[in-house]
Amino acid sequence: MKHYFFVAIFGFLFYFVQCQTHVFIDVNGDTISKGSYRSKMRNRDLNLRHWSWVDEKGKYFHKLEKGRYYKGYFDYNLIKTELEKIIPYTVTDSSTIIIEYYFKDDLCSDPHKDNKWTSSEISERKSFLNPIKKDLRNRGIFFISLFEKGIKLRNRPTSKNEYFFVDENNFFKENLFKSPTTCGSHAAIKTNNQTLVQNGENRADYFAENLSKENWSLFFSSATKE
Repeated sequence: MKHYFFVAIFGFLFYFVQCQTHVFIDVNGDTISKGSYRSKMRNRDLNLRHWSWVDEKGKYFHKLEKGRYYKGYFDYNLIKTELEKIIPYTVTDSSTIIIEYYFKDDLCSDPHKDNKWTSSEISERKSFLNPIKKDLRNRGIFFISLFEKGIKLRNRPTSKNEYFFVDENNFFKENLFKSPTTCGSHAAIKTNNQTLVQNGENRADYFAENLSKENWSLFFSSATKE
């Protein structure tokens, strides 16, 4: 009986500490419960993204914002030119571009809270991404992973096989990925300048499903600007 009593006390204290160290905030700036936060975050109809941060006292804040998806028109040739300033190879003119973007201070993964990616961590991530990159290439899609300026990346910037690069001038952060989002963002830029950005965790190949005619038409109708 005493054992169950201590288990109950421990459980209560753990819950209390969690409530004290984690604050959940909705789009209106109001504090809500963890359950309500998660429920809203998973509701795709609300089109929400989220961002988490830690203050100087070690308290975690989690904030919901509008804009999981947004669309627009961005100069394809300018994107291509800016990428080629970073990479040691060229982008084929006919390729749709998919960019996977990593934000500084993202709490998505504990090892990268320090904004550093070691060569072994990059290799581990690439072991997951390499088959995806190959699949996308076979579908005529150019894929690249960009990291916000301030992230230390032990990559091989002169290698023609490299696809992990730092957004040195924050061009892509300031023009495409304006909203820091937990677990990063993806953008697809077509040659006709149509651009779709999804904020939040995803795989590049799953995100690429948006490029199908049926799915793309949900964002860009045939009557929209070419």
